[in-house]
Amino acid sequence: MSVDTGLVSRRAAAAAGSPTLHTRPRPVIRALVCVGAAFLAVPRLPAAPDPSTLIGLSCRQVVPTSAPPVTWWAPPGDRDRAELSRWCETVGPVFFQPRPANRADDPIDRLAIVTWNLHVGSGDVDDLVGRLRRGEFTAGERVEQFVLLLQEVYRRDAGIPVRIPHGYPAPSRIAARAGRGPDIRHFSRDDGFAVLYAPSMRNGVVDEDREDRGNAIVSTLPLQDPAIVELPVEHQRRAVAAAIVDGRTQAGSRWRLRLADVHLDTALALMHGGPFAARRRQADALIDALAGLSESTVPITATIVAGDFNTWRGRSEPALRALRRAFPNVPDAPRPPTWVGPLGIHATLDHVFVGGLTADVEVRRLPGRFGSDHYPLIALVSFDRAAGAR
Repeated sequence: MSVDTGLVSRRAAAAAGSPTLHTRPRPVIRALVCVGAAFLAVPRLPAAPDPSTLIGLSCRQVVPTSAPPVTWWAPPGDRDRAELSRWCETVGPVFFQPRPANRADDPIDRLAIVTWNLHVGSGDVDDLVGRLRRGEFTAGERVEQFVLLLQEVYRRDAGIPVRIPHGYPAPSRIAARAGRGPDIRHFSRDDGFAVLYAPSMRNGVVDEDREDRGNAIVSTLPLQDPAIVELPVEHQRRAVAAAIVDGRTQAGSRWRLRLADVHLDTALALMHGGPFAARRRQADALIDALAGLSESTVPITATIVAGDFNTWRGRSEPALRALRRAFPNVPDAPRPPTWVGPLGIHATLDHVFVGGLTADVEVRRLPGRFGSDHYPLIALVSFDRAAGAR
């Protein structure tokens, strides 16, 4: 069975009888330091797998098996899909726990959304969550309901393939800066959050490194309509995690948000227009995918797209301009650097974009990095002036 171009629907998967589709201007030196370590070339092998084999790959499975279906979006080109199949064979399945352990159906007039690159276990999420709940970032007002959009989350698990097929891509291991926090399962098992984890790539090249890394949505609210968006391959496989959360205000208005957790590539792409063109291609693909997802579900109040966009050129990068046009509802104001690298080099790589919302949105950088090399951004979405979903 071939994978449909664009959105892969649950109905189409069921009709095909495929159980595997259970799954739904900066100085030059700054630029080089910011992305140099990630520019080691990944071999592109001439003998590509048949794109139809994408369906049965381990990365397209979902655990636990009782989890609801996940919608998939893949780029339409055979070249991208063939490369994605190689990357997929090196990682484990999607992890999806749709409901938090404790769910209070209280009215929510304001929701906190935090986006943060954890640098593969370096960021202390528990510390950040404790401070968030105590109101340290909200003038003393406690935050009970929130969603974390996390990049460079890792998983160490027996479900990850023990061996990497010869010649298949596996990036070098990213180690924690100092100490190491728990892997993605901690947020569901120990904290009782709802979790959607989309592994993008292996974390380490030796067989004993049974780790993968990717993006995760971690939420105190149930996660609905989960989707994974595989972006065009520029340097490494990048998988966007998307889901919907909803609620009602004190006044009884319903609201419904689609959240997309993004980590764009660091590709040089010298033979394909350069790094700015590469990230623009990924941003365009993401915009198209989210538009398709919106057409296939009930109406939503807003779409929030956030993460690490690796846009070291700054606000003038084509990818950011495209995203601002598609999701224009947060003021385009300069923000302080969100990433600090060697020798104090820094850049603003992390952003929040909002489309379709009539409520207030305040975005700011949190005061510390909590162990990571990135600062978290917090978006406070106030629904008391929203008219709710249309």
